[in-house]
Amino acid sequence: MNEIIVPKYLYKILSVDDWSKSQSRKNIQLSVDDEEFIHFSTEEQLDKIIAKYWGVKSNYIVLKVFTEKLNGKMVFESNPGGVNKYYHLYEGSIPLEAVVEARLNK
Repeated sequence: MNEIIVPKYLYKILSVDDWSKSQSRKNIQLSVDDEEFIHFSTEEQLDKIIAKYWGVKSNYIVLKVFTEKLNGKMVFESNPGGVNKYYHLYEGSIPLEAVVEARLNK
């Protein structure tokens, strides 16, 4: 199996509500969209992902995550039926301590 190179930082977009709930937890509160695996974006992918999935929502949080503190299995793959590749974390979580920056977008 090929080893993938994971960037030092990846980005996760959350609702303001999920971020608020995360403040009193060990791990980040995730949406139902992350039940099978946790979706991450590179910095270069952020604008496209925000426009596609978050553009109509007024408030969301962009987390900058230090990948060395993640637990689980990171895979670089296409979404089903897709062409572009993204980082997906299987069987893992995002510890609150892995978040190095949280930016509110209005």
